[in-house]
Amino acid sequence: MKNKIVKSSEWEETPPNFVALTPLDGRNYHKVQTLSNYFSEFALNRTRLLVEIRYLIFLAQNRIAPPFSRPQITALENLHTGFDLRAMREIREFEKQTNHDTKAVEYFLKTRLKAVKLPNHVEFVHWALTSEDVNNLSYSLLLKNYTQTLAIPMIKKMLNRLKRLISRSNIPIIGRTHGQPANVTTLAKELAVFYSRLVDELNLMSGMQLQGKLNGAVGSFADQTFSYPEKDWLAIEEDFVQSLGLEPALATTQILPYDSLIRLFDAYGRLQQIALDLTQNLWLYLSFDFLYTRIRNTAEVGSSVMPQKVNPIYLEGAEGAFELSNALLAMYKTKLSHSRLQHDLSDSTIRRSFGIAFAYSYLSWQSVVEALERLEPNRPAIGSDREKHWEVLTGAVQTYLRSRGYDRPYEVIARHVKGKTFTHDEFINLIDALSVKSADKRALKQLSFEKLAQPCRSIVKRVLKKKIA
Repeated sequence: MKNKIVKSSEWEETPPNFVALTPLDGRNYHKVQTLSNYFSEFALNRTRLLVEIRYLIFLAQNRIAPPFSRPQITALENLHTGFDLRAMREIREFEKQTNHDTKAVEYFLKTRLKAVKLPNHVEFVHWALTSEDVNNLSYSLLLKNYTQTLAIPMIKKMLNRLKRLISRSNIPIIGRTHGQPANVTTLAKELAVFYSRLVDELNLMSGMQLQGKLNGAVGSFADQTFSYPEKDWLAIEEDFVQSLGLEPALATTQILPYDSLIRLFDAYGRLQQIALDLTQNLWLYLSFDFLYTRIRNTAEVGSSVMPQKVNPIYLEGAEGAFELSNALLAMYKTKLSHSRLQHDLSDSTIRRSFGIAFAYSYLSWQSVVEALERLEPNRPAIGSDREKHWEVLTGAVQTYLRSRGYDRPYEVIARHVKGKTFTHDEFINLIDALSVKSADKRALKQLSFEKLAQPCRSIVKRVLKKKIA
């Protein structure tokens, strides 16, 4: 199954599974289908098989298992690259006998070794391993590959679309604090706040390393050392785990402590909290008419009863799915941070739900991309809002007068403007009424939204130069 980025607005080519329990496997499956490469039972068992094969070859290289010829190694590797649904069904049949999913992969590989005439290697499959040696490496590899191959490119695509909107939004607006008109900013600067935050968090996530372990039933190398006491098993574990592109964790119980995965989940959670904040603020700017949604398809319906409606459905959909994803990620962090003694099996159920959290995450990033591609600044509406609120320039007026030595200018101006809105003419009348020097009055009358917004342009310029890892 190829990785393909599907747009949130695209429809499926074939009808979905209308009796699926969740929308992820039903109406939205075509949007998240590519995640099956990382979070399905098929993907998990294919990766378990990879770990078992790589470990068997590694044992041979370390003169523990019998050696392999180059053609034999190729035949082994082909078992992984050629893994298909027929192979998955065979593993499932072994699981029906064993009632143990990882042991089923072991038996499948042993059967295949016999079929390619490698009987002397059969008992070195899964040699001295616990299931968690295979599972922890498999999950770390799957999460690492998903993050690098799908998630980060999608988030970068969203940042690119946000950057484009910022470049079109260099327009002075009335900033609001506590929901009330406050001071001058630009739409571009306000959106750049989110861009900056997202880039910082993405760069942190991009540099994260996931851990792995391969140290036996309770993390003590007891069985390995009894069979081969002359071997440096700590070094062997380090070499093998590093060969998979993971960071070795030497001190563990039967399970790998989930701390490196928890750090990754926390990174996703922080990114998604910022993105959720972005969706809510874009929603508000739409409600103020500072932004509008370009209509791409006149047949699309915003309301079943109100024909004028163009609703921000992609922003609202992203918000809901981000919240679902973050709720699961938060639960993972709490649950997986502890385990009874050397291991209990409750984490297995949790791990099998990873795909739900990341599918809702992926859906959300898709929806934000779609929303950003449809949004445009509404210059007339922004201009109209500015003209109603010249009183917001009085913050700059009182600051200017304080710097020129006037007595209590804040209190003087507050008596005139508190709780009121001013037009441009009313603002000029206010300046004329102030007991200040003529030169200062002339300077204050030159105040404009454009002039006060100038620093915002410098901020945006610097933010958009931030490097993305």
